[in-house]
Amino acid sequence: ISDQYFLPVQKLVVLELGMVLFPVANQGEASQLITQLVREQSKDQNSNPFLRKQCSQVAEPSLLRTVQQIPGVGKTKALLLLQQFGSIHRLCNASVKELELVVGQTVAQQIHNFLCS
Repeated sequence: ISDQYFLPVQKLVVLELGMVLFPVANQGEASQLITQLVREQSKDQNSNPFLRKQCSQVAEPSLLRTVQQIPGVGKTKALLLLQQFGSIHRLCNASVKELELVVGQTVAQQIHNFLCS
């Protein structure tokens, strides 16, 4: 890429696409950097400063839809519940007090009554 377009492309990659750029002098240095990153990643993922922290995402859309079927639970509360409890099984075994911390007292009681009846 020519010097004329380097800065705009760099801004696009970093600001628009959210990618990280590492300056390297040549292909050999780039391959060494990549090799080091792979080694570090395979050791302990929590200690690698180059890894992005992944946002918690609900793996199964069907799981989200299932939780939304509970009375008083919409999409936002379903996401919060799945982020907190991680599974339907853990959600079903949660106490009213644990649920209250996520969705409040009224909805927590509705969820508990629905799941325990």
